[in-house]
Amino acid sequence: MKFNQYALILGMGMFFCAGVANAAPSNQVPKTIHLTANINDALFVSKPDGSSWYDVEEVKAVDYKQQKFATTLPIRVWSKNESFKLTLAQPLKMSNGNYEMPNANITVDTGAGSKPLATGTATEIKQTEKSGSEYDQVYNLNINLDAPVEANGLSTGGNYSGDLVMLFEPVVTGP
Repeated sequence: MKFNQYALILGMGMFFCAGVANAAPSNQVPKTIHLTANINDALFVSKPDGSSWYDVEEVKAVDYKQQKFATTLPIRVWSKNESFKLTLAQPLKMSNGNYEMPNANITVDTGAGSKPLATGTATEIKQTEKSGSEYDQVYNLNINLDAPVEANGLSTGGNYSGDLVMLFEPVVTGP
């Protein structure tokens, strides 16, 4: 055989082998998970441990009558700025499908007293605990709701759930 024939046979062998090597088994399905990370050098909000956030928390009855419900969640705010803004992004609605718990009242305890949070209205909070050139402080977030009133013979009993969505923003101060 001549050199050209050897080259042709070798080339065809490589071509067919490459196709076999790249063919994935038909029973495999590739999947991709999109991951994100947010690094914010101006503001960080967490539980007091400094590394996690709340997932599901229980709002408990204040007494045996189960007419008022409340919980307090400590939140830690680290910031380079002396102040930050806190806003309810949407009203807190706790529902069981038939009823909604009325009179949701959300407040945050600050060095200047308890401040109410309202949907769409930013509440400015001044930090008082400075650590070097940064601020690092724990606040109590207070959540209070009333039990619904029974109507149309439907029981108010059951599990109620809802989302508390808040927006934390740094306040930029001029030089």
